[in-house]
Amino acid sequence: MKNGILHAMKTLLPKLVALVLVACLLPVCALAEEADANGDWVNYLLICNEGMNNDKGNAGNTLMVVAMNPVIGKIRLLSFTWDTFVDYEGYDVPQKLDMPYRNNGPEEAMKVFNANFGTDIQYYMSLNYLNLASLIDEYNGVNVDITRAERNALNGMVASKKIRLQEEVGTGLLTQAIVDMLAQEYYLNEFGPDTHLNGLQAVGFGWLQYDSVYNCCEREVNVIASLFKSVGEVIAQKVAFYNSETGAPEDLRGRRPINLDEMTEEDHEFLRLQMDPIFQMSFNNLPEEEIESISTALAKVAFEAARQGVNIFDSIQFMVLPLEAKDEYDIVAGAKGHIVDKEKNTAAIEEFLFAED
Repeated sequence: MKNGILHAMKTLLPKLVALVLVACLLPVCALAEEADANGDWVNYLLICNEGMNNDKGNAGNTLMVVAMNPVIGKIRLLSFTWDTFVDYEGYDVPQKLDMPYRNNGPEEAMKVFNANFGTDIQYYMSLNYLNLASLIDEYNGVNVDITRAERNALNGMVASKKIRLQEEVGTGLLTQAIVDMLAQEYYLNEFGPDTHLNGLQAVGFGWLQYDSVYNCCEREVNVIASLFKSVGEVIAQKVAFYNSETGAPEDLRGRRPINLDEMTEEDHEFLRLQMDPIFQMSFNNLPEEEIESISTALAKVAFEAARQGVNIFDSIQFMVLPLEAKDEYDIVAGAKGHIVDKEKNTAAIEEFLFAED
């Protein structure tokens, strides 16, 4: 998103979520259970930034709220465009949504987002673009629909990326061997439905802004949704989930059986291990019990969806806000962005993330 994001992609990496999950899930990320306000929904904030740091100083161009409901088996991703103007304490005029992260990292970004849009997110996960790309590779890449124009725009970034990466060699952050390897592996020949992308390609695709910031955000959400799916597929190869009602599957195919109604400490530890790359590669404030909750919630979402005969990883719902994201830009103190109706956007967040239907 924006030129700064292109700079992010000019410094790569090979190997969340699912969350993002967090998927994902992975991609980006704060988790907070809001049982009192929103029933069984669990939500968390994912932030991806364009620099080498995970905690502040660079543009936090990706800010995404992830909601999971283990009871009804749904996952929803909500992305806010970086050029959204928000009220920011200490400033006389509205600032863009990425400013709090630049100033004081994910904690500040979470605080300002909550204050502007009535959310109560308590935890976050923040990744730089290299770690996000590495995370995607850890779960075998992602498959997305990519047009010829998007493929060409993505490849057009390769040469400039290598130049920027060359600068990192001088700082000692990267070696020449890594620079050459990344530049070679990044070039994409294919396009079309379900095109497979490695980590660097996926992050580059998600941050393409040649046509619009809104479209850039849609690409980002697609990447994170696809990452959720990849995480789910990797876990499904290792675990056979069931509950007391369904009973254990007859054909385990070498997988570990886990009864979601009677999980043992060893079961929790096994699931936690499958999700470990997400937490190891991120800067987050998640206590261990919350990390365990994420792993368990993801497992229950996937299982409940399977019982309903749907693949949740193929039907993750997503939305890009603010509602004004496709309007002409407003000008605030010489900066272009979107002045938003906070009341209407707050209602849109609530309706999208926590609707039961």
